[in-house]
Amino acid sequence: MSKMILSKLGTIIALVILLTENCSCAFSPSSLGSRLIAPAQSRSDVHVSPPITSSCLPTTRQLTNDEHFILYAKIDSNEDREGSLAAATKALGKVPYGEISRKYRRTVFKHDDWVNHRQSNSKVFDNLQSMFFSGVVRQLRPQVGSVTAVAAAVMGWNMGVVDLAASYNIWLPTLTLPVVPFTLSSPALGLLLVFRTNAAYTRWMAARDSWARMSAHSKNLVRMGSIFSSDQSAVKEMSNACWLYARTVMNKLSSPGEDEEEYIEEVLERYQDSSIGTRVIKSKNRVIAAWRQLSIQLHSLPASDPKALIETDKSIIVLGECTAICEKIYSSPVPLVYTRHTARFLSLWALTLPCALYSAFSALDQTWATLPATSILAFFLFGVDELAMQLEEPFSILPMKYFVDDISESAEILTETFEE
Repeated sequence: MSKMILSKLGTIIALVILLTENCSCAFSPSSLGSRLIAPAQSRSDVHVSPPITSSCLPTTRQLTNDEHFILYAKIDSNEDREGSLAAATKALGKVPYGEISRKYRRTVFKHDDWVNHRQSNSKVFDNLQSMFFSGVVRQLRPQVGSVTAVAAAVMGWNMGVVDLAASYNIWLPTLTLPVVPFTLSSPALGLLLVFRTNAAYTRWMAARDSWARMSAHSKNLVRMGSIFSSDQSAVKEMSNACWLYARTVMNKLSSPGEDEEEYIEEVLERYQDSSIGTRVIKSKNRVIAAWRQLSIQLHSLPASDPKALIETDKSIIVLGECTAICEKIYSSPVPLVYTRHTARFLSLWALTLPCALYSAFSALDQTWATLPATSILAFFLFGVDELAMQLEEPFSILPMKYFVDDISESAEILTETFEE
């Protein structure tokens, strides 16, 4: 009896040590360096295969070298997108996670990024291997660690303490639960998580759509101003006013510690020959002040057609509507009662899950599987909730700086065309 107990305890200890070593190796600086910092020596920049015949493709002619290059060119994976999480990992030497990682999730895709995206998602084992370097995984360590610790405690009690007490004719209860309650409650938990994730993604999409409309109507203001006004300096001021409004909205939706100094510096530099920038910065409501300045600048244009001026003013109204949507999203989270109830449901469900899994695996004489099964289920369930949490406030992961710069560059192009 004692040998069997010692054997079971040894199995538990070995599993805990194995999991600990795997996690520590996955997140150690050396492994991060070898995985994310060291360049891949086995890849070249571009791979071009020999020309293929028409029998391989639904065409009646042989592909030329140029056509084959377009089909089979592989983008160099060593060049990470500027500002991406991978680039930040190389620069910092570790995977940023939590609040620090949000500024590295402001993704803007181009053609090469889409090619890499399609190629990377098709590799099953690479996806599993990169799981250990995910910022979301590191963010989940407290939750998954707590559930895993409970599972280890349940196994230690049932396989060690209870059996040891039985050898001395002492009865102790085993920590087990039937699987039926978890089977019945899992659909409700899944629906709560799905609804929460959908609500968070809807908020992200609404914020992105608002910025897209804001960008389009800002460009439209400069375009229309350059058409129906012959005053070059007035059109230039209109361009600056559009940039000022977008930049001020970005400042309102950003963290003060991250953007305040840059905002003041950029506005003062843009309006160094005018007091407009100073007035907007000192205003109690910067967005309203910039919105008013945009209206003043529009109506100061020497327009030849008053009807065109009125139609253009509708774009300013749309800018205000888009800003109101962004402010609504920023100030109103998903109802806290929903978020907290989901979190409590998930926490209680996951913490009691080891008792049910131990009972199920005991019937199969595979009690050792309780620990990894609990950890994996906790990771995926808490991961879904974490994704919703990351998307709920979308502005700190939206590339708002890119949107503002795009408005500025487009306005400059329109004013340059006007000058010609």
